[in-house]
Amino acid sequence: MKKILVIVVALIVGGAIGYFVYQYFFKDGSTPFGGGANGGSDVAIGDYKEPFMWGVTMRPTGLGNYNDSIWSKQLKVASNLGAEWVRFGWSYDASDEFGFHDQIINLIEQWELKPYLVIEPSGKFENVKDPYSDGYENAKKIASHYKGKIKYYQIMNEAGSNALKGPEYSGEDETDYDATKYERTKEWIRGASEGVKEADPNAYRVITNQWLQTAFLEKLKQDNIEYEIIGWDWFSDMGFMGDKKLSDGTYLIEKLKSFEKPVILAEVNQRPDGDEGQDGQNEEEQAVFIKKMADWSVEQGLKGFIVLELLDIPNSGKGYTDYYGIVGVEKSSGGSMVPGEPRQAYSIFQEIIQKYK
Repeated sequence: MKKILVIVVALIVGGAIGYFVYQYFFKDGSTPFGGGANGGSDVAIGDYKEPFMWGVTMRPTGLGNYNDSIWSKQLKVASNLGAEWVRFGWSYDASDEFGFHDQIINLIEQWELKPYLVIEPSGKFENVKDPYSDGYENAKKIASHYKGKIKYYQIMNEAGSNALKGPEYSGEDETDYDATKYERTKEWIRGASEGVKEADPNAYRVITNQWLQTAFLEKLKQDNIEYEIIGWDWFSDMGFMGDKKLSDGTYLIEKLKSFEKPVILAEVNQRPDGDEGQDGQNEEEQAVFIKKMADWSVEQGLKGFIVLELLDIPNSGKGYTDYYGIVGVEKSSGGSMVPGEPRQAYSIFQEIIQKYK
């Protein structure tokens, strides 16, 4: 009788362990790290075990031509902030692309920060003849070179905007998208997604949108485009994201969660004041907006928060993008542009990261 009881108990315990292992590691072909039989694809919210991402967008050439010393000064500011992730874009302009970006990434790592890379089309998208090949070849060569070093690849920036019929369309309805523009955008994303997957199956792929462009995600789902993470860009002139609803009354955040993927805020900030932002940044409003959005992001169970951006980009020629920094810039005694005084939002963001980290 005792032997039978022991056997029964062993079967129950073994079955429970087996069920846990199946649910946690193998269900739907995924692992808690997004590896699984299919690499990083199909990472559901429950399977995603990465720590919350606190980051800042930075531009290696934002203060002029690239310089190791100036870049290191910028990274020091990011490190002191307490951020862990540096979001930056790939540049096709360098004569030695990998040599140039190796320097950038090596310094990021030396400051014990982590790179989050945005890959976009090479040149103007409208001039790209074969979107799929452009996306696949560029993403594959980049992800092959940095296999195991870069964990997050953002596939295009605000991708849905490339496919809208016009800026007057919100993007919440599938009819808001131009068929030709969508096809080209979708194929570039497909190519880049497959290129990253083939080169580094354990890397995460992020698709970002903005405003109410949720129907773009619906269309990608219908076309079986693989990616792991939804990134959303949100700025103060859009209101408070937690209050925003679609035309059918659904809260935007609930719609995003319905795709059952981890959601991060990939770009967040207060819009600068004046005509195209040239009156500069209102420090108090910026600090209040970033704090409110960051607290809300954690409360909502989002997985990351990246401020656009760490430093002002003086004389960028792009209007209001000059004054998005949570840190200003100034001229050094030698005449080069260097990080300047932190704004109120810098210390507020620093406190937020310490609070939740």
